[in-house]
Amino acid sequence: MADHEGYLLGEADEELRRLAFQHEVWSAQTSALFDAAAFGPGAHVLDLGCGPGYASVELARRVGASGRVIGADASARSLAQLAARAAALGVTVETREGDARELALDDGSLDGVFARWFFCFVDEPAALVANIARWLRPGGRVAVLDYFNYATFSLAPRPPCMPAVIDAVVGSWSAAGGDLDVGGKLPALFEAAGLRVVHLEPRVFCARPGTPRWEWPRSFFRGFLPQLVQKGRLSQDDADAFEDAMAEAERTPGSYLLTPPVVTIVAERRG
Repeated sequence: MADHEGYLLGEADEELRRLAFQHEVWSAQTSALFDAAAFGPGAHVLDLGCGPGYASVELARRVGASGRVIGADASARSLAQLAARAAALGVTVETREGDARELALDDGSLDGVFARWFFCFVDEPAALVANIARWLRPGGRVAVLDYFNYATFSLAPRPPCMPAVIDAVVGSWSAAGGDLDVGGKLPALFEAAGLRVVHLEPRVFCARPGTPRWEWPRSFFRGFLPQLVQKGRLSQDDADAFEDAMAEAERTPGSYLLTPPVVTIVAERRG
């Protein structure tokens, strides 16, 4: 994976709370993606990079008792939380710990693969796409939600520190082997691996202060900018200026932000 020392954003309780909130903000779009991928009763689905498993349990509800959901992640802590959440909700989710490229799955054993904000952390996406193509049965589908053209994220009014902040975020991903533009590359990788793209849609929202879509990037930057400063990727002055700009925008009528762009993709294995 991209960060060989662990999840780039860490596993502190604050980050786990952020992931829970992120799932809530994106639940409607995730459900629509499940629909586009035709994930339904009886399906065998893999949730790649499942983290604490918020999407995994939703998939388990969809496929029902006759289906099968596997949650795969490199974090033992996240998988333990997934197992506890699934048990509390009365659904079954199998868990697999380790590198996604080394999962021991039979060829043609899956009806679906789901990956939400996972490929952006992967340093060799083509190799993983090749595995996905093998794991899927003919007609099986992979559904992805991930970033593309992240640098267009913007606050309005646009503060002078914005380019430095965005460069630091994108640079941190690249240094760890990830790619915040991966959503623009996946369709071609899928087609090359024998997966026909059947759904492709951009998702960018105009968010106003006080709304969940505003708080989504707000919570990310609140937790990640101190790490960028600590690693020497961003000056404390620029981090403080960005925080001041966000706070000022929340007090200013007419301010808004454009969320970091993502694309939703569904590709189907050819027979």
